[in-house]
Amino acid sequence: MDKSKVIIALYKANCIRIGRFKLTSGMISPIYIDLRALPSYPEIFRLIVKASKDVISNMNFDIVCGIATGGIPLATALAYEMKKPMIYIRKEAKGHGTQRLIEGDFRKGASVILVDDVATTGGTLIRAIKALKKEGLAVENAFVIVDREQGAREKLMREGVRLHYLVTLKEIVAYLNEKSLISREDYLKIMEYLGEGNVRWKGCDKNT
Repeated sequence: MDKSKVIIALYKANCIRIGRFKLTSGMISPIYIDLRALPSYPEIFRLIVKASKDVISNMNFDIVCGIATGGIPLATALAYEMKKPMIYIRKEAKGHGTQRLIEGDFRKGASVILVDDVATTGGTLIRAIKALKKEGLAVENAFVIVDREQGAREKLMREGVRLHYLVTLKEIVAYLNEKSLISREDYLKIMEYLGEGNVRWKGCDKNT
């Protein structure tokens, strides 16, 4: 997988925003990764789906599970491409009808790969993992397009789940800086926020 192609695709789809943003975790960040518009760019979304499939294709799982709402488009596309059943987890159980938190049909004991768009502290992923396990499903792997590397990987490991991803936030910022696609001032501000010094783009092509 060529990570530089993934990063430039996200950049072209206006998924990388510089400014001041409040994240789901409550943290204030100088950079925001907004992947919800990806399906609006068919060629770019196709590239992301193919790269994601390449990462998870050798993993053993029975079902693809998307997290509402950011993980549902990618989970749907991956399930279709890999000919796997798909389910999804709501943010909260419906207050009417079936009142289900997990939508879709599944059997207890089935193995699930959890799919979301971005991982930050891991809170959303952990809640989803616990909900799936409560229903008797096995979860060993989770996948996101971008790992912000702000605690999610470690939290998931404590739950016995490995987090896989296409690119990290540091890789994105280092590449954009190397190609002069963000200002030096913004680069330094973001790296200070991430607790890093000057990070150079290493052009890593290895699947993670």
